Amino acid sequence: MSRDSPRLSVSPLLTRRTLLAASLGAMTVGLTSCTDVRATSDLWSSSRRMWGAFLPGIASGSAQTSLGRLEELANFRPNILTLYASTKDSLSTSGISGVHGAQAVPLITLEPWRPAEGNVQREFTLSSIGSGQHDADLERWALQLAAWERPALLRFAQEMNGTWYPWSIGVGGNTPQQYRDAWSRMHAIIADKAPNVRFVWAPNTITEGTRDFVDCYPGDDVVDYLGLDGYNWGQSPGHQWQSVDKLFLKSLDVLGQVSTRRPILITEVGCADGATPDLKAKWITDFFDLIEDRANVAGFLWFQMDKERDWRFNSTPASTRSFRAGLARWMGGAQTG
Repeated sequence: MSRDSPRLSVSPLLTRRTLLAASLGAMTVGLTSCTDVRATSDLWSSSRRMWGAFLPGIASGSAQTSLGRLEELANFRPNILTLYASTKDSLSTSGISGVHGAQAVPLITLEPWRPAEGNVQREFTLSSIGSGQHDADLERWALQLAAWERPALLRFAQEMNGTWYPWSIGVGGNTPQQYRDAWSRMHAIIADKAPNVRFVWAPNTITEGTRDFVDCYPGDDVVDYLGLDGYNWGQSPGHQWQSVDKLFLKSLDVLGQVSTRRPILITEVGCADGATPDLKAKWITDFFDLIEDRANVAGFLWFQMDKERDWRFNSTPASTRSFRAGLARWMGGAQTG
């Protein structure tokens, strides 16, 4: 999302931007480290595929209520969830203990910036990361993730092909080579100390206002999953309704060219309401059709928040029915309960 996207502050002090996502579910597949698609094909061929969500504003004490509501709406327990944090934050194991208790796997989105200060921050240029100026923060995260011990997915500096983050290509003089260098340095530090972590590289879909991302890929040796973020903003000033195919097809094809050995996670997806309720419902149906047809798509995480748009899959009764039907197909009929 944009620079105003919600984030999880996992330090003890809560701010207006502090958000926590958690979910219920059992991860029934192992997380593999930098292995090829053949070794990880069970991720998408199994009847228990990966699905999850970002849920805003869940304090640890109230998580079960919100997650129970999500499960009720979807008719399936999520087995993966999204958390947001800045590199300046500290990982609080108590803050994500509910994740382990729910038998879910966290996808931690680790963002090198100060979220309240906009997209131009000289402190966080890619060259500053690649040259080691943020090693202390990354070392701290590595030690904290290692102490967590349980499986975790780490998505670092996502949507680099947009324009809304300090690490975006072109912002502050950032280049694709600098992005690859920054990623590799981050990976070397964290992978060395936290073998329980798997790494997710996630560009934005190629749309108006973004660039291609091929030259930003740091390589199969330092990436475990290919991610992709995409939103249908609907018909509004500066935006137009985008079909699922228009939004995702080109980018998925490019990801398949970037690597044939890495499974894909749709790490963020959401759809605005249409002029009529059936439009969003059809869009959701089309989304499930798309991922069903892609053998290398291992899972997805829905952005379950009423923010710039009402991205939630349950914004209308029709969209809720469509999501439940699509998820039932995706999960192979193994409903919870």
